[in-house]
Amino acid sequence: MARERTTKKSIRKSKAVVAVAQTESEEQTNKETNKNTKQNDTLNSISISILTVFNQSQSSLTAHRKLVNNLHRLFITSCGIIDDGEEDNNPERTIKLTGEKTFTEAFYTVLDHVITTKKGIVEVDRVIKFIGAFCSFATDHDPLKDSPDQTPTNRLLLHIIKYLSRGFEAKNKIVRFRCCQLLAYVVNSLEDIDNDLFSELKSKLLIRSHDKEKDVRQQAAIALMNFRPVGEEEEDEDDEVNVNDALIDLMIRDPSPEVRRTVLHKLCEAPTATTLPAILTRLRDVDTPIRRTVYRDLFLAINCKPEPTLSPDPSQCFTLDQRHLILKGLKDREEAVRKETTNLVNCWIRLGFGGNVEKFLKKMNLVDLISDEEEDEDETSKTENIERAVKAWISSGGLDDHLDAEDFESPGGPVDELWSEAWWTNINPERAFLLRVVTDHYRSTQDEAKLDQVMPVVTALAFRIEHNFKALSELLEAISQTSSTDMVEDENEEKIRKAEAKTFVLKELLSVAILADYGDEIGRRKMFSLLRDLIADQLLPLPLITGCLEIILKLSTGERDFMRVIVESVQELRGNLEADPAFAQDAAQSSRQANGDGNEDEEDEPDEGEGEASFRKGKNGQLKITTFSLNPVNASLDLRSLAIVKALLERVVGSIKDNTSMFGIVHELIVPAVRCKEGPIRERGLVCLGLCSLLDRQIALDSFGVFIHQVQAAEVELRTKVLKIVFDLLLQHGIGFLADKGHGPERVVEFLLYSLDQESKEVQATAVVGISKLMLSGIITNSEVLQMLVLVYFSPETCDNQKLRQCLSYFLPVYSYCSSANQRRMQAMMLPALDVLGGVYDDQEDKSEMLSPSQISVQLVDWTDPSKVVILPGCQVDWEVHLDAAIEIVKNLYTVTEKDERKMLCQMLPRLNIPETIENEMKLRGLVLLMDDLQEQRPLTDSISKNTLSKFRTGLQKKFPGQLNVLEEEVLQQIEGLAPYFEFIKDFAENAANGESGGEESGSELVGADSDDYQAKPSSKRISKTPVKQPTKVKPKSLAKRKQNLSDGEDEDEGKKRVPRRSS
Repeated sequence: MARERTTKKSIRKSKAVVAVAQTESEEQTNKETNKNTKQNDTLNSISISILTVFNQSQSSLTAHRKLVNNLHRLFITSCGIIDDGEEDNNPERTIKLTGEKTFTEAFYTVLDHVITTKKGIVEVDRVIKFIGAFCSFATDHDPLKDSPDQTPTNRLLLHIIKYLSRGFEAKNKIVRFRCCQLLAYVVNSLEDIDNDLFSELKSKLLIRSHDKEKDVRQQAAIALMNFRPVGEEEEDEDDEVNVNDALIDLMIRDPSPEVRRTVLHKLCEAPTATTLPAILTRLRDVDTPIRRTVYRDLFLAINCKPEPTLSPDPSQCFTLDQRHLILKGLKDREEAVRKETTNLVNCWIRLGFGGNVEKFLKKMNLVDLISDEEEDEDETSKTENIERAVKAWISSGGLDDHLDAEDFESPGGPVDELWSEAWWTNINPERAFLLRVVTDHYRSTQDEAKLDQVMPVVTALAFRIEHNFKALSELLEAISQTSSTDMVEDENEEKIRKAEAKTFVLKELLSVAILADYGDEIGRRKMFSLLRDLIADQLLPLPLITGCLEIILKLSTGERDFMRVIVESVQELRGNLEADPAFAQDAAQSSRQANGDGNEDEEDEPDEGEGEASFRKGKNGQLKITTFSLNPVNASLDLRSLAIVKALLERVVGSIKDNTSMFGIVHELIVPAVRCKEGPIRERGLVCLGLCSLLDRQIALDSFGVFIHQVQAAEVELRTKVLKIVFDLLLQHGIGFLADKGHGPERVVEFLLYSLDQESKEVQATAVVGISKLMLSGIITNSEVLQMLVLVYFSPETCDNQKLRQCLSYFLPVYSYCSSANQRRMQAMMLPALDVLGGVYDDQEDKSEMLSPSQISVQLVDWTDPSKVVILPGCQVDWEVHLDAAIEIVKNLYTVTEKDERKMLCQMLPRLNIPETIENEMKLRGLVLLMDDLQEQRPLTDSISKNTLSKFRTGLQKKFPGQLNVLEEEVLQQIEGLAPYFEFIKDFAENAANGESGGEESGSELVGADSDDYQAKPSSKRISKTPVKQPTKVKPKSLAKRKQNLSDGEDEDEGKKRVPRRSS
């Protein structure tokens, strides 16, 4: 019994334990259920709150700061919600980041809507900026920032980056655009990133930087800025594409100005030695805002706070050539660019040099911009740009601030007060340049009060010029008398530098003297006497001659007096030398050598033609060049004399016949110089002869043969100068002045065509510039010359001749649009030019060097559009130019057999501008008649050409229903105005019946052995489509062969009015 009671008690106890356990288990389950329910409610609440915050961020940017804080608190709260998969005492328990997952999924929901929204939605742009602000704030305020483990913030950003990277390859351009845009914001917030992910993102962004959509390329470029190497040496050598190189390539070559401007702006934020040269290339960008952006961003980089990213001293970050390139913005055609350049230059002077403009000028190396030879255009342009920079500084009040700074000192000591005696005593190139620019500025602004403060008295100025010239003479004599063995090389170079500096100072002082007021008779006489002595002085540097002559011209009573004074100075200069015993001995020795070898030299002298023989005759036909001969022993004196005469001739406009003092110079100096075998002397002699020819028609007539001979025989540099002289003479005297020599305009045209047939790029470009001027002025109206210009312009051989292409790209449209007569000439050679250029294009191996015939045809049609002609008073527009062009195109379709060429011709028809009203109804009916007959005799086979022609025919019928009413063929044949069109149709039908519709048999007789060259005017029938000797070269045909082909083609094709065709 006791055992049974014990057993029952144990059973009851066990049941009690089980009941307690079940109760505890149920309580635990209920507790966990309540916990999960509460957690889910919290997560749902967080998700709703996140979406609410993003919804509020769409409204305004002003509330973003508050909303970023709210979203970050939600993020911190969600990060604290985790799910322990095991008991707390299990060290290997799994922790589920439930809160982070919920936050990330809510973020994905927002991103899903953002990346599919097109560009231009303001609300989406605000959300994107909000996302970027949140990512940056979360990174900066990460509570676990110093932890070595991955933080929730890092995990969130990486999830977002991986999510966005999947959209780079999307077919939808909107998705690609938004993903690149968002990634740029997110990546910018990361402090570090995994190397593999870094390389993957960089690779994908580099691919997107070449996307076909400009918006995608723009955002990819912005994102790539975060992948640039920190240092120049940190770029991986194994990388196939350097990020900096890719960005620079985008900035330079991307077709979209927006992309180029975006990359430029980003690169300017932190310019480096690698990116600065590339940035400066955008100073020549065709887009004005881009040029303006360069100057503005460089200015902002200098003034960047708290520390500038670019030195305010330009010499520390730019080379001398780059500084000159930047200053070119001061003469940009756009006011906005000039303004930004002015701000940058003033910033340099104010911050980089402490307001001391002399230091700025010293960094520009003014002395190097003066040379002993003729003025170089590039050096002149650089000097003018520096002058503009100083004037901009003066206009901004910089000079007044400099004068007001009483205690202004430089690191080297106090600065001399402007225009003081100490300032004049220590005058240097920078001060002389500043004086000249300030004087010129006050003169141009008519500020007489300030001009009187700056401009010295004429007498004092003359004495200062004299003083500086004496110092220069001493230096030059010391240099000439001292050999390299007697002086240390460094010391000699120092003297040369001082002499160059003095020369520059004198040049600027002479420029100031030109602006002076010579009301003071004493000062005028002193200056006049000084300059006469300087001209006759052998030590006067050549660059100072022009300045001296400018002042003498101003002080002379007239042009005749001016010429007399200069001629006397030249005679005095040469007389002083001839009186020198050493010169007399050298001259006698040279004369004996000349007498001994005279016959041999005469035989070696090339025959310069009848032109020079005529030139040798003087005023009375008895000119003898025996009164004076050049001495090769003293070539420097001859060059100096010619330089003075050249400067003289450039400043006079009267005829030489009215100034007898010039006869001796022409006969005794210029003519022997032209016949001299020394290259420099001969060159200057020809230039002086050309200037004389501009002043005197008879001299021009007598010397024209000399210039023509030099164009053919001289070296390239001299040939270019002489060619300019020839064109100047034609512009001055016209092409008819050669009629007295028996040379009509056709001979001039031959020479012009010959001048285009040159191997030298410089000579060919000079010829194009000269011919363009002749044609724009109406002196040359020959269509053959116009056709050659068009052929040269589109020729692949001139693709690298930028000077030639730039000239013709301006000339051809201007010439075409200035008158209807010019458009007529362009229309007449349009199809022959296309014929030749089509053959050239077919033979090209590299098609990228030349426009396709279709593109060329579009350009030619545009140039002949009568609606673009400038209407001048008294001039009428020829509205039938394109109607005649349509007739010739349809006629061409009869003979052309190639599919591509027929297609090109048909596509030209819809682009023609046919006027609303046509007075000549016969042309309109003739055009329709030809198109109808073409469909019967030579129907078009390809559908594109056939449809194009049909639409053009239908369009004409709808446009002119009254004039194109249907008539019987018998009635049409009775109309007299349509007879030429029926005759053309009849001739073609007969030729087709005889097998002569442009085939090889009829064309072979017109093509000579060298017909593969350019033709100035293609013959009427051609067999070959190859007007070039080599597949990749195009060269104009020589003049003789071209004229022979023209004459043969005209003789054989007499009576036929068909435009030249190209056949298969």
